[in-house]
Amino acid sequence: MARSSSWLFVIASAPYQHGLDSDPAVDITMAAGAFGQKVSVLFIGEGLGYLDPAVVPNDGESDLRKLLKSLPLYDVDDVFIMAEGDEEKMRSFSIPAERATADRASQLIADADHVVSF
Repeated sequence: MARSSSWLFVIASAPYQHGLDSDPAVDITMAAGAFGQKVSVLFIGEGLGYLDPAVVPNDGESDLRKLLKSLPLYDVDDVFIMAEGDEEKMRSFSIPAERATADRASQLIADADHVVSF
């Protein structure tokens, strides 16, 4: 039986910028989970826009927050945010996420077999 790998997807780019029907960062995260890999996601910088209810998709684009809410169905349960600032805004994010310090983010990177950033 094949051994599963641990993957960390670091999402630091803004959502809705690709001009595609789907989003590569979300697609690969879900695919890795669906194929039995151990998957963690870290949202930082502009990537926090994926979780922010104030960031809305352009006309004709799918709301990525709806997809992200289904991450547990793909066995993606380890979701982290690295952000400073307004605690109330952080609580308004569309999915539950654990706040990660810089040290914790470094540990996530060190522990992962594969790190992919967007």
